[in-house]
Amino acid sequence: MAGQLLPSACGCIQIVSARSWHRPRPPPGRLQGYPPGPVVSPSQCACSQRCRAQQRAAEATSEYLPFMPPQVLQLQEPAALELLRRMQREPVHVPELGRDILTAFIGPAASPVHRSAQPVLLLHSFDGSCLEFRRLHPILAAQVPTWAVDLAGWGFTDCGFGDAATQNQPVGPQQKREHLYAFWKQQIKEPMVLLGTSLGGAVALDFALAHPEAVSSLVLVNAQGFADGLGSMMLMPQFVAKFGVQILRTTWLRQLANKMAYHDKAKFATNDAMLAGRLHTWLPGWSEASISFIQSGGYSISNRIKDVSSRTLILWGRSDEILDPAYAQRFADEIPDSELVYMDKCGHCGHLEQPERIALELLRFVGLPSPADSQLLSDAAQ
Repeated sequence: MAGQLLPSACGCIQIVSARSWHRPRPPPGRLQGYPPGPVVSPSQCACSQRCRAQQRAAEATSEYLPFMPPQVLQLQEPAALELLRRMQREPVHVPELGRDILTAFIGPAASPVHRSAQPVLLLHSFDGSCLEFRRLHPILAAQVPTWAVDLAGWGFTDCGFGDAATQNQPVGPQQKREHLYAFWKQQIKEPMVLLGTSLGGAVALDFALAHPEAVSSLVLVNAQGFADGLGSMMLMPQFVAKFGVQILRTTWLRQLANKMAYHDKAKFATNDAMLAGRLHTWLPGWSEASISFIQSGGYSISNRIKDVSSRTLILWGRSDEILDPAYAQRFADEIPDSELVYMDKCGHCGHLEQPERIALELLRFVGLPSPADSQLLSDAAQ
């Protein structure tokens, strides 16, 4: 029987003999057949088991960046896991914040077909991350230099909210704009095609209005822009805001939003999609950064959309259950140099539901690709 025990369970017990039946009954916590030693309590055993579990989790996540939460092990989609393996995090100095921001991003592929083409930068939605582009980024990156970045206060970018000296810093629209500008100057350094999805569309519009020299063209995917601010949310007391933010991470709310995001719910509104969408919420400082954005009041750009000078492609899923498809025509009416394309059988997240179609429309809009590349992408979309 002694040989069937697992001495590693407590880490400090060692079997030395099976012939211990004649010895006096040991005190509680000490087993017969074991030499005198410290008594190991159940709580110590549990602690040792937790330590080993944490060690196994650390070993399993070692192929990702060190800050990745252990919940990454729950993900199954190969595209999500591959994007996480490619993720980088580098300091970007943001004068507006007076400090460096450890910025998470996905860089371009090594050898895109059109390596001299204008670069593309992908902007995620509210409380999202680069993982939103796990299907679109690889398609575009194979054709043109393509980045995806997590904006300050969102995603896997670290704003330092775990540091007492910076935990009350603002990360509203102004700070996100300046962070994006600093990232553009450091990484891209030339006019770019700026794509924004949902609230990322408002971020893209706000940035193009402030820094038109950095934007050659805009691509808005089911974008927000005409719903200004966050209403009464910005007036919530701190403790109420903190409670509300925690609800954002709950499974039931994430699953509800997940189902509203797609036309083909059976195919795309999966548990894995929910897990990918909230992975970054397990990082330190997530709730504080979210509260800071809520209390900033959010984006209010509706009266400035008519001033957008960048050539703009508007892509809209007809089955959007989150933003009224009527907004698409309103964007087209107000942005002087714009083109509107509706996508059938597509919901709010076209970049996840129809990434090949998004890539085709973007490349066509900027004068790429060649007919051969178009056929390649068309085949992938079938």
